[in-house]
Amino acid sequence: MAEGPGEASTLPITAKKKKSLSIEEKIDIINAVESGKKKAEIAAEYGIKKNSLSSIMKNKDKVLEAFESLRFDPKRKRLRTAFYTDLEEALMRWYRIAQCLNVPVNGPMLRLKANDFAQKLGHNDFKCSNGWLDRFKSRYGLVFRAQPVDPTAAPADPSVVWCQNVLPYYLSDYRPKNVFNIKETGLLYRMLPTNTFAFKGETCSVGKLCKDRVTLVVGANVDGSEKLPLLIIGKRRNPQCFTGIKSLPVHYEANRMAWMTADVFEQWMRKLDEKFQAEHRRVVVFVDSSPAHPEVTNLKSIELAFLPTCLSSKFIAMNQGVIKSLKIKYRHCLVKKFLSSVEGGKEFTFSLLDAVDTLHLCWRSVTPETILKSYEKAGFQSQKGDGDTSEAETDTGLDMVAHALAAGVEFPEGISIEEYAALDDDLKTCEAASNEEVAREGKSEESASYTSDEEEDRGAPGTELTLPSETEAVTALETLKRFLRSQAMNDVLHNSLADLENFINSLSSK
Repeated sequence: MAEGPGEASTLPITAKKKKSLSIEEKIDIINAVESGKKKAEIAAEYGIKKNSLSSIMKNKDKVLEAFESLRFDPKRKRLRTAFYTDLEEALMRWYRIAQCLNVPVNGPMLRLKANDFAQKLGHNDFKCSNGWLDRFKSRYGLVFRAQPVDPTAAPADPSVVWCQNVLPYYLSDYRPKNVFNIKETGLLYRMLPTNTFAFKGETCSVGKLCKDRVTLVVGANVDGSEKLPLLIIGKRRNPQCFTGIKSLPVHYEANRMAWMTADVFEQWMRKLDEKFQAEHRRVVVFVDSSPAHPEVTNLKSIELAFLPTCLSSKFIAMNQGVIKSLKIKYRHCLVKKFLSSVEGGKEFTFSLLDAVDTLHLCWRSVTPETILKSYEKAGFQSQKGDGDTSEAETDTGLDMVAHALAAGVEFPEGISIEEYAALDDDLKTCEAASNEEVAREGKSEESASYTSDEEEDRGAPGTELTLPSETEAVTALETLKRFLRSQAMNDVLHNSLADLENFINSLSSK
């Protein structure tokens, strides 16, 4: 029987299924396009449409970031993220570092660590179920296999493992300007060269000198473009020299030992976290493992990376020249102030407030080149390329002995500015393993050093501060303006003077 016109035999039409490409394939496509290959040929080779290729190139940065950071399995085809993104990132980072260190990881270990991270990150409603763990392993392409053990193999050097595997893994996630290292150092802020031999080798646990100590916390980023505000930890919350002072150019904390503690560290991290949140930045901060450096929960913009205890201090970038440069500059200023007092026939006074201002001034003058070289010495990749041969700054501008002799002051012979600046490097800066030990040492030091706050004040010259009036401030500013305008000033200084005058004028209108 013949078929009617409307009954012609037709085959069912099926829509062509869209081809999904893995992250690895997308990387190959991006490389092919950027090498100059024709887009039509690339699309035909991978069996995709031209508009699909255009979408890949449009999202190039996301694809490259996913591939380079190892956050996703290269065989995956979609970049979907989980609800607990911060937890998964922390867990995956822990897993990758365990791999680098040849630590075998299994499912129960991963589940235990996931619950641990959830608690630290404040996800109290999270429980690592079998289903969640399976989905996590699938998202990241994790397959647990027994690792063969070579009984003849020598144990890996932790330093080599850190530099070649662990450190690059962190650095792949962050731009150089968002990678920081912080480190504490002790500072005897009133110690003159005349005191150096008397206290050389002392731990400063007893005696008058320990009252003149602070702990200084220094931090900067890899490319040297940003120095964190200094954190200074003193012995007294409200020293007499701070009377009437409502703002300081540094962060200031205090406790009986003038040490970094877990509480001080957490408070400071939260302040920095607020700063980076306001700047819409995500940063990593490298710190050495210590009871005074705890995990800090619910940080939004800071990832803390703890240096393993098995590594030597040479991997702490601030120890490779930054702290030395700051201390040398500070000692220069201290000696100059002392000699100026001697030459003027005045009693030398130098308070904690003077120390704070001097440290702020010197910290601003530490150069990016010094910071860059310090990171390179610590094993961080150079950000200027292999061809850069610039040297870090050297501070040899003050011949202390000659200058002192000219002022009629005898300083110890044979001591260099570098030795003078390094004499307090070994001061203890962090709390002990337990609060009880801190309390015991605090009581011991208190009884050995001074009996009351009043006695400490009497032993610290220059602590009394008379605040100038507004009229005196205006007169001082006019004097400063006349002096600076007789010099070759740049626009920055002119603007700073105008800002100062506007600020003083605004006080009279309040």
